[in-house]
Amino acid sequence: MYTPLELRVLTSFLVLADELNFTRAARRLNMTQPPLSLQIKQLEAQIGAQLFERNKRSVRLTPAGQVLRAEAEKLFDIEHRARQMVTQADRGENVGHLGIGLTAISAIELVPDILRQFSAHVPGVLYSLRETSSEAMIQSLLGNELDVAILRPPVTDSRLQARRLMSEPYVLAAPGNHPLAGKSSVNARDLDGQSLATLERRHGQYAHDLMMTWLAEHNVVPSCMHDGARHHAMMAMVAAGVAVSLVPASAAAQPVKGVVYRRIANRDVPTLELWIAFHKEIGNPLTLPFVEQAVEIAAGYTVDQRCFSGQT
Repeated sequence: MYTPLELRVLTSFLVLADELNFTRAARRLNMTQPPLSLQIKQLEAQIGAQLFERNKRSVRLTPAGQVLRAEAEKLFDIEHRARQMVTQADRGENVGHLGIGLTAISAIELVPDILRQFSAHVPGVLYSLRETSSEAMIQSLLGNELDVAILRPPVTDSRLQARRLMSEPYVLAAPGNHPLAGKSSVNARDLDGQSLATLERRHGQYAHDLMMTWLAEHNVVPSCMHDGARHHAMMAMVAAGVAVSLVPASAAAQPVKGVVYRRIANRDVPTLELWIAFHKEIGNPLTLPFVEQAVEIAAGYTVDQRCFSGQT
């Protein structure tokens, strides 16, 4: 089980890394040497690496200790800026700007919840929201055009860090007068021979490949394939009666006139993951607090209950 590092212990570590002397470090920390030595031993045990080389004559940082020192200093910079932002927010001052990339589906339910709660905790933030493909968001993160991106995996560039938010199954979107709309749920074989609307692969490779692989595994062959550059384009084709489509379950939370959503009964129905990504070289002090808020909110997010309420 992951145990987060305590700021109090990291403070002791940084003071010792600065002084390289237990007696002087303990004096600066207003404590005696034995408790300081114990803190450092416990920190080394928690991390699983020796942080200091010590003998009777000297104390020096190990390579692992040098890495921790650099990262801990970044952490305390962020903590200091966070305190400043909270003070500014309490005064009603503008605390900064946050550029967020998002997928069309995430904008329906999850992102409004995240923004609502983050704004309550950190008022005064100015937001810029950009709806685009996951592939485009990755390039925008690398170009420092976005602070965070709520997107589909994968995120493979080593300069970026990503955390999982949630997963959701595919569901069927069908015209209201379609024969499949009369069923409480459908299975893969029901889709054989149907006209199918899909997202263009270049606008959503992960979701497109996941769906097409699953259909092939069940020997489903659509009668014809339509594609759209965005979710709204696919829904327009479904509403017009041109096709059915497979969409993430959270799409059901946004009613579209003439479209109904049905669960897929197969146990192996694909689930799409949603991640939040950001650049490892964080330039915006709002980024990490926003990421933590998003992860916390997504942990309690139940797609099935929220997105199918009112569906018949």
